[in-house]
Parts: sequence; C-alpha cells; structure tokens
Amino acid sequence: MKHSKYIYPFLLAALTGAGACKKKLDTTYDNRPQQQPLTSSSTRLINLAGANELQINGQKLTSFIAPDREGGYGPDQTRGTLYFPDNGRLGGLFTVPLQLVDGQGKIKDIIFSTLSNKIQAPAPRPFTAQDDYNHPMDYYFTWFTPNKGGFQDSLFAIPREVSPSSNPEHFKIRLLNLGSTPDRFHSGNMSLTWADGSAIAGLGDVAPGSYSAYLEIPFGSYQFKVLDAAGKEVPAKGSAEMLNNILNPTTGTMMSTSGIDGDAGAGGFADTWLTYAPVKNYQPGGVYTIVVGAMPGYGIPTGGPGETVSAVLNSFQIIADNKEATNITYSRMQAVNVLAGKEISWQVDGKPLGETLAFAAQTDYNRYIAGAHHVKALDKQGATLAEADWQLTPGDNITAWLYAARDGKPAISFSANNLSGKYYTGVSGNDGSYATVQDLNPWWIRFMNFCADENEVTFTKANGQHFTTATTSQAYSHIQLGKAVEANEYVRLRANENISILAYASKPGVFPGNWLTEVTPLTASRFIANPELYKTAKKPNAEPGIYTVALVGNSAAGEKPSMIIIKHNK
Repeated sequence: MKHSKYIYPFLLAALTGAGACKKKLDTTYDNRPQQQPLTSSSTRLINLAGANELQINGQKLTSFIAPDREGGYGPDQTRGTLYFPDNGRLGGLFTVPLQLVDGQGKIKDIIFSTLSNKIQAPAPRPFTAQDDYNHPMDYYFTWFTPNKGGFQDSLFAIPREVSPSSNPEHFKIRLLNLGSTPDRFHSGNMSLTWADGSAIAGLGDVAPGSYSAYLEIPFGSYQFKVLDAAGKEVPAKGSAEMLNNILNPTTGTMMSTSGIDGDAGAGGFADTWLTYAPVKNYQPGGVYTIVVGAMPGYGIPTGGPGETVSAVLNSFQIIADNKEATNITYSRMQAVNVLAGKEISWQVDGKPLGETLAFAAQTDYNRYIAGAHHVKALDKQGATLAEADWQLTPGDNITAWLYAARDGKPAISFSANNLSGKYYTGVSGNDGSYATVQDLNPWWIRFMNFCADENEVTFTKANGQHFTTATTSQAYSHIQLGKAVEANEYVRLRANENISILAYASKPGVFPGNWLTEVTPLTASRFIANPELYKTAKKPNAEPGIYTVALVGNSAAGEKPSMIIIKHNK
C-alpha cells in the first residue's frame, strides 16, 4: 500500500550542484567533541540537498564560516558550535532541540543555506515546522521536480513511526521515493528488494512523492537494493573516501581506477558493472526508512585523465527512524548439511531449525535468546546423528555444520560469522581505539574443510598464488578438518576482484601442497546469485557479500570432493 496524503511539498529555488563536505563514513569510532545535553523534540531535518548552514528563528546554529577563495573548505576551516560541535556545519540529519520549539509547538523560520560556491544549495527561504510527539515528523530537504531551469529544491513533511515491532525479534522498514523524474540514470516508481533482486511484498512499485507502509522483517544482516521502473539498480549514497562515487556516464554503474578488475573507460577509470548498496545489520526493534532522492556527491568522468564533473543523481540512503538500541537479547543460527549421502534435519532445544536438507544445502536463520542451547542433527528417520551444546551471546551469527569426522562418524562444528563488515587494522593508536574500520561493501570469504578425505586443506588463487589481503595466511592455508579459524578468519577481497579458487591437500610447513585436480576451481562468477539482475552490457566479476567456501565430500560415501559457497547475508 502506498501513502501520499501526508506529503507536503514546499517548492523553493532552482539549483544544481555538489554535496557538502563530510567526514569519512566507514570509521566505527567517534572522536567528536562532546555534544551538550540537549532535550530533543520529535522533529528531524533530513538534508539530502547538500546544504551546510542552518538557522532557526533567526538563530545561527552552524558556524557560517566563509569558505576559501576557491569556494571550498580546508581542514582548518572549522569552528564547532553548541549544536554542531564537530565542525560547525550541517550534516545529513539534525534533530531539532526542544528549546527551539515555541509554546505553540512551532519551529519557525527554518533556513537551509550555504556560503560555498562549490556546494550549491538553495537561496535562503524560511519555512515553519510543527512539533507533535504523538505524530513525529521528518522534513526532507531535497531536489525533486524538474523545470526548464533545472531541479527545484523541495521540502517534504513525512510522518514517521518510532514504536518498534510488536514482535521483538523484528525490525520495521519502508521505502520513501522522493526521486526526481526524469533522472540521468534512474526514474519513476521504485522497489526495495533483497540482494539478489527478488521482490519484497509490500515494498515495491512506490511512485515518486509516495512511500510504502512499514514492513516487519526478522532482524539480521541484509543488503537491500533499490530497483527503478526498468529493473535497474539505483546506487546508494557513496563517497570519495569509500571509492564508490565515480559512475559510468552511460550506465550509472561504479567505476574504479584503471587496472582494478574492470573494463577500461574514460579518463583512466574502469567499469566494475556493480552498483553500490551497503550491507547493514538491522537491529531488533529498529525502525528504518530507505529514501530515494536526488543527491549530490557523484563524479562523472570527463575523458581527461582522472577528471570528473560533479552530478546530482537519484540514489538512496538508509535513515534510522528511532534510536537503534544495542541488541542484548537475541542471536541468530543457521545450519548446513555437509554429511555426504544423508538427508538430515536440525533441531535446537527440541524445535525444528529449517526444513529437511539435502547434501550441501543450508537452512534460513532462526532467532534465539542468548544462552545455552542444545543442537541436534537427525537423519531421515528421526534418529540422532550428532548433538552438541552451544552458548549463544547477544548478536551472535552462528552456522552449525554436520560433517563426517576422520573416523567417519557424524559430528557438529560451529562457526561464528562476522556480518558487520568491521575489522581491526592494527595501525592506529596505542590502545587500538582508532584502529577499527568498517567495509560497507565487503566481499569476504571464510574457508573451511569438511572433506573427510583430507585432514588439512589450503586454498589459493590461480596458479597457487596467495590471496592479497590484510589478513595473515591462516585464513586460507592449513585449514583443519571440521575446525573454524577463529582469528583473522576472512580473506577480504576487492568488491569486483576476478579470481579463481583452487584447493590443495596440504601438510604443515608446506604451501600450498598437492593440487586437488578432481576439485573444480571456483570462479568469481559463482558468487553472483542472480545474473539476470544486471541490466548492463557485461556482468560484474562477482558480488559483494559475506561467504563461506567449504571443501566437502567423502569418497567412501560416494561423494567426490568439491567446493560449495554459503552466503550468510541476504
């Protein structure tokens, strides 16, 4: 169901331009100056148009520092304010403090603006917002309606929900379409889908200027994608720091510097044929809006070496509509059958975990309250093949594997999956405070060995080459039967790296070992779930995601060794 009766556009001034300066988005620490304790109203201002100055009722909330002679801001051109203590400039979202609301619940003379000629925000025009705790409201400031002079900046008053789902294991999400029509790449009705492009009932075909109802979904790690009316992927808001904001002038897909696993393009850039969409953990009790709008910050190659021109394009952002609470209650578990020759089912505490599994198949995730749990694997007749106890902690994402141990008996192995995209760099700060970063577009692979024929296995790229990662080789070499690597467990690849994966029977002190020629190498294209999703001349080499690649099989049970791929985010 689509809703539009509560959307109130306020047309302001015609403009085009580039985005406001922002700090790098993928760091997980926060060393900003301490924010003063200010009681919040229920009204939020969401700035998609790139303004960086704000005043309310005649009071300047940002620093209003003049830019340099070229119209930009250098690293020293900052002065924190009470409301913006970091650098004194407006970012993407601001919750209006209650002290700026008058006795009638009005927030008067709100004005977005900029002093920079590199950040072309609208001419200052005031508007008034109404604060009501019973009906929280967001005011989205964006480009929307085209006219002969270009985009017009518009303001939309959008009601939001803040109450969590009635099911505490779920979160709520909706799609808000403020996308301009036409746009250089993506126009018209928009749909929210799973990572493979499959539809999500209730979140499709949302017209410009409308929004869907909130849908309740079990909490977890998802890479939601937005598709336009033609079924093409709409990019998420990116940044130069994350190297995902240079777009092909023909297709709108991501480009990278030449030589990084793409096809040569203009100005030394190569097309990856991928469209950026972040992988995110959606928390139980959370409420989210995915908004599509015309946003600045993109570069289009001009043909000159390394040169781009800035552009305002339809893209999407994920907005948390209530404060994301820390998950201190729930965990997730899935299970995989890698026991050759058997159909099995799983139980946790006597209750089914998924459906009956054929060899090399996986269940969906179930959610559990943190604590001790008893896990069983059963054969087709209901007899117990193996059982084990496992202690779940809040936020865990666990995969249980049923495999054949060296003695041929069924056994259960557990692996903990990191779906956050966060990892430790070990290169900053004496105590490591600033040494954790987050990859929002990860292609991470964990390697495991469940082949009863081999006590130890090593995985390599083509021709026995090491994987080029920041991890040590323990992530892919000398992998023991049934044992998950617990430190530096992932090979972190570039999002579009073109690789082949080979398996070797290895021994301690020998790298890589004897190539298992009977095991078909895995190509990067095997990591694409749905090739039909890509409406481009070529397909990307591979898709981002968090994966396990496992060597499985048991010659004694008639199952030849092979490699399988398990994807852990949806």
